[in-house]
Amino acid sequence: MIYFQLILAFCSTAVISFLLFYLLLKHKNNVSLEVVEKKDKAGLKKLKKELKKDQFSWQNMVMSKWVAFGGGFYGVMAVLTYVVVEFNEVLDLLTSEASFMATIAELGAGDLVNFFINSLMNFVTAISWPIYWMARVDGDSILMWFMAVYAGYVVGQFLAKNMTNPYANHNE
Repeated sequence: MIYFQLILAFCSTAVISFLLFYLLLKHKNNVSLEVVEKKDKAGLKKLKKELKKDQFSWQNMVMSKWVAFGGGFYGVMAVLTYVVVEFNEVLDLLTSEASFMATIAELGAGDLVNFFINSLMNFVTAISWPIYWMARVDGDSILMWFMAVYAGYVVGQFLAKNMTNPYANHNE
């Protein structure tokens, strides 16, 4: 069971890391990667504004969320946590006792306000991702879990960089 959790943690982090770095490298501004890697706060703030100004796209929305979480490993884990928490809530909604159509038909203004509040609470959960995940991982395996997710982050970043420009020297 622990090995399955570690493999799942590695793969989930690698996929999110890959997607975020791939989107970042495909972004029209080539300075974006340097800003994220160097944790330049002013640059991150500027990048976030640029992404909000650009025409709406899923790429810009995901990139904006990642940059809002600080980019890098912490941001990847925050985005992963946010996705997991939101997915679980949507799954709970869709698998409630009522049918899917009955659930949709019963939605009202109060439910929309609750969705907004839950989204904000999920943002707070995502920012405090270490606490969220430590509560779900056995105490003995926290170090192994952390190594697995960090390895997934590095592998995802490596793959994204080498898929977008395999001949570039990314170690500079």
